[in-house]
Parts: sequence; C-alpha cells; structure tokens
Amino acid sequence: QMPTYKLTYFNIEGAAEKVRLAFKLGGIDFEDERVDFAAWGEMKPKTPFGQLPLLSIDGKAPVAQSGAMLRYVGRLGGLYPQDPEKALEIDEVIGLDEDFSRMVAPSFYIMRSPQMYGHGDLTEDEKKAIQAKMRTAIAADEIPRFLGYFEAKLAKSGTGYFCGDKPTIADCVVLVMLRTLKSGRLDHIPATITDSKPLLTAFYDRMMGLPAIAAHYKK
Repeated sequence: QMPTYKLTYFNIEGAAEKVRLAFKLGGIDFEDERVDFAAWGEMKPKTPFGQLPLLSIDGKAPVAQSGAMLRYVGRLGGLYPQDPEKALEIDEVIGLDEDFSRMVAPSFYIMRSPQMYGHGDLTEDEKKAIQAKMRTAIAADEIPRFLGYFEAKLAKSGTGYFCGDKPTIADCVVLVMLRTLKSGRLDHIPATITDSKPLLTAFYDRMMGLPAIAAHYKK
C-alpha cells in the first residue's frame, strides 16, 4: 500500500510551494491542506516549532522545515539524486535561493515584526516608509545581483534547467522565487525586474509549461 502524505500550509504559495511542486513533478499524490489564517492562532502552539508548513506521513506526527520536506519528496520523486556530487550541485542552487530569501526577508518583517529590528513603536505609515526605502534599495542593487548569479548558473548548465537535463528540486525553488518577483505583490519591486534575464525568462516559461505544473496553476 502506498503511503499517504498531507502537506499543511496557508492558502498562499510561500514556504510550501516548492514542496507542492516537487510532489506534482514527482507524480506523487498528496493532500494539500490549506489553513485559514484565522485558525492559525489556535493551531500554532501545537506545531513542533510554531510554524508551517507541516508534512504528515501515514497520519504520523508531522515534521516541520520545508527544506527537509523538499529533499525528502525530491528523493521519492526522482528530483534529488543519490549521487553526492549531483546532489551537491542542486544544494548549491538551493543555498543561493536561501541567501536571496534572507536578503529580502527584512523588507517583509519590518511590517509584521518591527520589534525584531528594534522598532516596536512604529506607526503603520512609518513601517511602510521604511519598507519602501528597503525595497527600493534592494531592487536597484541586490536583486539584480542575485538574478545575475542565477542567470550564470543556467548559462553554465546549458540545458534550460539548473542541474542536469530534467527538472530537479533546484528548479522548484527558483520557479517559486521567480513567481514571487513577477507577481506584482511586492510593493516597490517592479514585476518586470526579471525581464532583462533571457535565460531565467526562458526557464520560467519552460517550467510553467510542464504539464504537471501547468495543471497545478490552472486550478
């Protein structure tokens, strides 16, 4: 009997989306549980680390940490190889994506948790003004720098994918990053910011055209 998998997250892409994509590309059935933000307050203390996503296998106690889930599902679905050198190449791309996320994160958290940055007493307008300065700065410098690194990785690969000639979990993480940047949901970061990178643009179109991914986003 096949194991059952339940992935629990909010009804947004966020940290779980790369895992959803790995399930889809690997052809593995799973329950895609979406939690209402209103229900999260009651649920949070019952989770291992006070965070989502969670992955439950065969109804057992759930595990946390989306990176661990991604590699687990990647192994199940043939998207994360056993060969140590090939896995290392994939992990390098994932690490670069994690660096990118850490760079962008303060511009989110200044709105949600300003006390983390010593700003517990800001008004909404003051928070928005700080976010605008942060986002304008990274859109001018740091985001293009990182996009250049990803573009160079695709040029080196030469296959249209980041590692090898078929999708891996590295491609899952970069696709989610590109979707976020292109969404227009990030105030002060233009949705066109990736358009000057031809290989990344072609990669985005290729990934979005894969049947499993196209079906995922059609719903």
